Amino acid sequence: MTKPRYKWQKLVKASTLKPAAEELIQITMKTYDIGKEAAHKLIEEYSLECEIFINDIYQVQRRVFSEKLVHLNIRRRDGGPILRDWRHFQYIKNELIGEECEAIELYPAESRLVDSANKFHLWGVKDPEYRFPIGFDERDVQYGDSKNPGMKQRPL
Repeated sequence: MTKPRYKWQKLVKASTLKPAAEELIQITMKTYDIGKEAAHKLIEEYSLECEIFINDIYQVQRRVFSEKLVHLNIRRRDGGPILRDWRHFQYIKNELIGEECEAIELYPAESRLVDSANKFHLWGVKDPEYRFPIGFDERDVQYGDSKNPGMKQRPL
């Protein structure tokens, strides 16, 4: 019996106007050494800069830093670890930044490491003409037997 393939569900915009959870307020107070009112204000200001998108698996926080740069903060809705499917991240990037826009995932110096939750971060450029000076120059997509011996690609 063949396993059914997962059908990607498009991301939809979610409301960001919910009050902050008490746990988040407490963590913010401790992290920034501020009072409860200041923590509420900081969380509120941050949430105004972001849009939240969800589907059946993921919650993605989209934050536009400038006319050019977008940050995608990707997590599973249930909070569990992401046993990630590269295609899912490509779909997320396509939907929230653009099909012809590029994004990268950075593995930073230890001094800049952020590893506080089961999340992944993509940094994208909104200009569809921009190309990072790394990566492949031409498209090579295969959905089945590979032309390279010993390599396989699962079908869509």
